[in-house]
Amino acid sequence: MNSLSRMLKVLDLFKPEQPVIEVEHICTQLGYTSASAYRYLRELLDAGLLVRLPRGYALGPRVIELDRQMTEFDPLLAASRQPVAELATLTGLSVLISELYGATVINVLHQPGADPDLLNFGRGRPMDLFRSATARVILAYLLPRQLRRIYDNAPQEGSARQLGQDWRSFSKAMLTIRKDGFCVSEGELDPGKSGIAAPIFDEKHRVLGSITLVGPAARFEAFRRDYLAGLVTAAAQGITLRISETSESRLDP
Repeated sequence: MNSLSRMLKVLDLFKPEQPVIEVEHICTQLGYTSASAYRYLRELLDAGLLVRLPRGYALGPRVIELDRQMTEFDPLLAASRQPVAELATLTGLSVLISELYGATVINVLHQPGADPDLLNFGRGRPMDLFRSATARVILAYLLPRQLRRIYDNAPQEGSARQLGQDWRSFSKAMLTIRKDGFCVSEGELDPGKSGIAAPIFDEKHRVLGSITLVGPAARFEAFRRDYLAGLVTAAAQGITLRISETSESRLDP
């Protein structure tokens, strides 16, 4: 791990239950020396990614600036807003746009549906790659070597083994999702809620993220499964096409 990666690992320490961190916390959690911790903190402060408080360090205003930049101009979000709004209006279900990030998936856009119930995993909440249709439909489209590495590194008693007790059965489950072109889950992240998701790809047809229809089981089951599958896969294909067209237009002289 290079120096930049070690410095950015400090940002991973911020959690809802830990909004402020201290040098001692960095040293204990990451195994850094005090000198290294102070150096990384100084660099993050200079970049505006952290601010100093009387009892430690918190995320800084540059994070909000970057969030605004992403919210307004990110190609995935720009391509997703119209189909997401249309799906939410048409079905009354909530709609999520989610993106692959390392070994996890993060919801980057959440359009609420007709039901007021909040989702446990709304915008900005990372989720397990093996749980929920949102994440699994991304997982299924990773390259075989990526998929094997992720599976082999997963805890033996974790959620990966619920999809297959060995590599052969796990890869078969992933192949089924690829053949279907969508994935369905029920109550895995939010009790009483169901979801159906389809993959979104970049201009080189690498899986980039997913779009999910999610809502209370009663509302979800009011629709035919094939109808929802058609809606979500068509929306995913439309977003993929917009991303590709945007990329091509930037390459044109």
